[in-house]
Amino acid sequence: MGVLSKSQMLIGMLAFVLFLVGCSVTSAKPETQSIKMFIGEHNLTHCQFLGDVIGASTVNLITRKHPPYTTRMIDARNSLRNEAYKLGGNIIHIRRTQNTSRYEFLGLDKKITLEGKAYFCNES
Repeated sequence: MGVLSKSQMLIGMLAFVLFLVGCSVTSAKPETQSIKMFIGEHNLTHCQFLGDVIGASTVNLITRKHPPYTTRMIDARNSLRNEAYKLGGNIIHIRRTQNTSRYEFLGLDKKITLEGKAYFCNES
């Protein structure tokens, strides 16, 4: 087995890092995992409204390819949770979803967007 030169190792490590960055989706901060999401009618009058939030899926930055549908949905949910967390929310009432391409047609922009309202509700 040959010994790799320092520049070959650096190039290999750079390619690996770029691959990981390109394949990544929006990750949810650990502290956002307790944020609850609701769809439909819910009585949140006892909660403090903090603001509107939007979460959207992302495209692979290197290959410009869209991840599979389930990955796009998780990505949009994580993005939505992160936005609610920035406002101090612990509840998200999802009001609207937009899916530009649920089915895998070539050439279409495949993006999922979730729109909601962030609230802070006392647990008691």
